[in-house]
Amino acid sequence: MPEKRHHKKINFFITSYLFPSISVTGGACDLMCKHCRGKLLEPLIPATSSEELEKKAFMLHKKGAKGILLTGGCDRSGRVPIKGLIPAIRAIKERSDLILIAHTGFISGEEAEALKESGLDGIGFDVLGDMGTAREIYGLDVPEKEYVESLHAIEDSGIMVFPHVCVGLHFGELKGEFHALDLIKHVKPATIIITGLMPVAGTPMAHIRPRPGDFAKVIERAVNMFPGTQIVLGCAHSSGKDREEIEKIALKSKVSGIAAPAMKTIEFAKKNGYEIEYHGTCCGLVPCEKTRIEFITPENRPRPDMQLSRTPEQKRMRS
Repeated sequence: MPEKRHHKKINFFITSYLFPSISVTGGACDLMCKHCRGKLLEPLIPATSSEELEKKAFMLHKKGAKGILLTGGCDRSGRVPIKGLIPAIRAIKERSDLILIAHTGFISGEEAEALKESGLDGIGFDVLGDMGTAREIYGLDVPEKEYVESLHAIEDSGIMVFPHVCVGLHFGELKGEFHALDLIKHVKPATIIITGLMPVAGTPMAHIRPRPGDFAKVIERAVNMFPGTQIVLGCAHSSGKDREEIEKIALKSKVSGIAAPAMKTIEFAKKNGYEIEYHGTCCGLVPCEKTRIEFITPENRPRPDMQLSRTPEQKRMRS
């Protein structure tokens, strides 16, 4: 049975070079959603072929990476083209101990089975509870059942699934987040990741931020709906002072973990008696001794802009 959640224990997930992200589409995205316009792909390590993915994965492993997140832009159907890289995933898993997880977007049972056979360890899947938001922000005209069918496809394949729910995606307003949690009830997730709309410069929604108090509403609902499941504040959750406030709200709302926390949040947790563990992994993975790190080094120290900045390793690999 999962460990019972205790509000005085917190896991801080520090990715940095330990768990870098690779975009399998480079900077390309067919959807060009209003909140991103592909800009969140720009700082990621590009690898658009199996050969390139293998080469860069083994290089990252040699430099100390424990795992990799495979992500990228979506096609017009809301799918990330991960399937074509299955040979590389299989080779990486056979020749290293890297943990490999992916953002796939919508996915069929056949695709999920193939990814399971390749050795993929987990899939993060964004769940929207309002189809109007999917149309207005993502440009996707999809029925609700596509979200449920993808969740089932992942779970039925045996791959660990960690759904994401984004607070304030509908122009900063709550719309569908609670229903997204209802949709997630169709499966048994390893983790539920609560993220938030990020203000990204150069996009139509750059000036919009979700209200910090709305995070408390969504997190508390998730904690009550999924006892025994870790509820984590993901790395995308605003910036600046809002980010720090949201992290404190998350602590008080009894999250199990926080990804890429601000240093002030770590100090706050220490001063308020939290038992802290640091893990050098994506926050979707259930913490274990293998992923635990005992201290924060200059290389993996968390920063509020961590997800929008390349590590020295990433900068070298892009050149």
